[in-house]
Amino acid sequence: MFVQLLFTMLAIGSIYGSVALGFTMIWNAAAIVNFAQGEIVMVGALLGLTFVVILGWPFPIGALVAILGTALAGVVLDRLVVRPVRKAEFWATVVATLGASIFLQNLAMILWGPEPRAFPSFFGDKPVQIGDVRVIPQTVWIVVIVMALVLLQDVLFRRTLLGRVLRAVSWDREMASILGISPNVMIAITFSISSAMAAVAGILLAPIFLVSHDMGLAITLKAFAATIVGGFGSAKGAVAGGLLIGIVEFLGAFYISSDYRDVVVFASVILVLLIRPIGILPTAESK
Repeated sequence: MFVQLLFTMLAIGSIYGSVALGFTMIWNAAAIVNFAQGEIVMVGALLGLTFVVILGWPFPIGALVAILGTALAGVVLDRLVVRPVRKAEFWATVVATLGASIFLQNLAMILWGPEPRAFPSFFGDKPVQIGDVRVIPQTVWIVVIVMALVLLQDVLFRRTLLGRVLRAVSWDREMASILGISPNVMIAITFSISSAMAAVAGILLAPIFLVSHDMGLAITLKAFAATIVGGFGSAKGAVAGGLLIGIVEFLGAFYISSDYRDVVVFASVILVLLIRPIGILPTAESK
C-alpha cells in the first residue's frame, strides 16, 4: 500500500513542481508572480477535455492543440494584463494576475458549466503489476513526462540561443534592449513556454481528478508553496519543492486524515521556512 501511495505522491508532486517551474520562469524573466498560473493549468485541462472528450479527436492531436491554445492564452495574458502594469509597483502585478485568475475561473464556468467533468485515462486504467505492487500507469507516466519536460527546459535555457537570450533579458533588460533584444517579445515567449508546461500538467492531472472551472485554485496554492519552499527563483528548487509538497500532502492524508492534508502541507511549509527561510535549493543571488 505504501509503495502504491509513493507513486501517487511522486505523480502529484511532479505536477506541483512543473507548475512551480512556471512561476519561477516568469519571475526570472519579468520579476512577476503570476497568480493566474493555476488557472492556466485549468485552461489546458478544459481545452484537452473539449478536443479529446467532447469533440472526439485522437488524443495526440487534441492534446497538442490544447497545449498550443494554452500557450497562446499565456501570450494574451501577458499582453493584456501583465505588460500594462509591468513597470508599476510589485503589488499592482499581483492584483492584476489575481484579477485575471478570477476572470478565467468565471469565464470557464460560463463556457463549460459549473459541473466537474471526467477525463478518461489515456494510458489505460488497468494497473501494472510490479512485484507485489499494482501501479496505475497514469501515475508512472506523469512522473516520466514531467521530468522529461524539466530536462528539456534545462536544455532550452542552457544550450540554445533562444535560452541564452531569455536569460540575458532576465539578468538585465536594459542592456538586452541596447543589444537589440526586445524584452517584451522575450517575456511573451516565456509566458507561452510556461503556459504550455501548465497545459501539459493540466492534461496529465485531468484523469486523476475531475476537470472543473475551480481546479486551478488548489494547484496555485500548492505550486506557489513549492516555489517558496524550494527557493524563490530556483528552477531546481521549484521541482524539489513540488515533490516535497506532494509527499507531505499524501503522507498527511494517509497517516492522519484527508480532511487535514492541507493543514499538514502548509504547517510543513512554515516549518521549512522557520528552519531555512531562503528555501532548500535557493539561487546564488538569494544566499
